[in-house]
Amino acid sequence: MSDTPTLLALVPDCGDDPAADRALMDHARRLADACGGGAHAVMAGPPAASEAAWSSARLAGLDHAWFIPTPSPAPQPQQYADLFAGALQTEGLAAHVPHALMLVAAHPDHEACAGALAARLGAVPLGRCATLEFDPQGGLRATRGAYGNRLTVTHACTGAMIAAVRPLAGQASAPPRQTAMHMLDGLPAPRAALPLTPLPRNEPHAGLDGARIVVSGGRGMGGDTAFPLLYDIAARLGGAVGASLPAVDAGWAPVTRQVGISGKYVSPDIYLAIGISGTPQHLAGIDPHTRIVAINKDAEANIFNVAEAGAVAEWQTLLPALLDALDTIPAP
Repeated sequence: MSDTPTLLALVPDCGDDPAADRALMDHARRLADACGGGAHAVMAGPPAASEAAWSSARLAGLDHAWFIPTPSPAPQPQQYADLFAGALQTEGLAAHVPHALMLVAAHPDHEACAGALAARLGAVPLGRCATLEFDPQGGLRATRGAYGNRLTVTHACTGAMIAAVRPLAGQASAPPRQTAMHMLDGLPAPRAALPLTPLPRNEPHAGLDGARIVVSGGRGMGGDTAFPLLYDIAARLGGAVGASLPAVDAGWAPVTRQVGISGKYVSPDIYLAIGISGTPQHLAGIDPHTRIVAINKDAEANIFNVAEAGAVAEWQTLLPALLDALDTIPAP
């Protein structure tokens, strides 16, 4: 096996989000084309998901695709790590690992699996990366945010690596290939599942942990009368409500909703910040790869410096209009 990097898309929960699975495979194909290496996928999911998974691998132009059938209920992250570790030691895959960049989608459960797998394989855990680029010698330069995205850190590394990414928009331009398909049944059984005890919530609304969309309010909202609107908007979007420290200190939201350096760290796809100025302490609680959308009446608010989109407006005007618009869309 040459030292040319190999890209391995690792897909736990295969079939739960087919579009995200395909996007990760396309991302692997693009990186492989850039460095002259091969692009493969190792997928794990219920047996019924295998045909659709292999179809996505073909359309992404992957060279090989391995599928691990999993029993019901779905494995926990540490069990997926066991299954992937066993798969990566099988003939046909083991030779790729010493020079592989393994990718997982940026998702809390997938990243937990990636961390455990990196420890098992002795691979470099790169965490959630903004960009991944190979130099002419095959070395990787991985860039990620740090300290609330106030710094950018670039790691130069070789060998076996695991990174979490938000795949680029758009599908790979490579034409479909004759992807070799492999079913990986008969792997060693993973460790037993950890006992989980559901705990009652002290409020009826969705929690921040794992939320794909967060609708967050701050001091600029002026009082707690706006927060019922935030809960309604979050419910329409299938998201959760957050709050800044001043909003929590004022009693407008419970401390369980606080986002920031002294509160929760969130990593949604979209963070809708309403009446939030954008202090470094608050931004430190938001993953640097999250897309921030800001609503604030102060055009000079720092939040607009980090937001991908924003509106200079009074929330009293904009939020009811947003809620009316969402009422025309079926709930997720």
